[in-house]
Amino acid sequence: MRAHRDRAPADLPALYALTEVATEEFNALQDDFEAAGSDIETVAREEIAENFWFVAKAYGFADADVEELIAVRDW
Repeated sequence: MRAHRDRAPADLPALYALTEVATEEFNALQDDFEAAGSDIETVAREEIAENFWFVAKAYGFADADVEELIAVRDW
């Protein structure tokens, strides 16, 4: 898969800002799971984090900190 450089965040802080918004969407999804008496399973949490890092790496941010990519998570 080739990254579209013209759509990539300009720098690491911009990437972190983008992933913060995306992580908030997962937080909202977690709220839906909780309302249904469930949660996002541990394996799914790990997969989500790994996929955030994969996308960061695909856009040339191999030095991105995966914990920072999902820092605002509440799941």
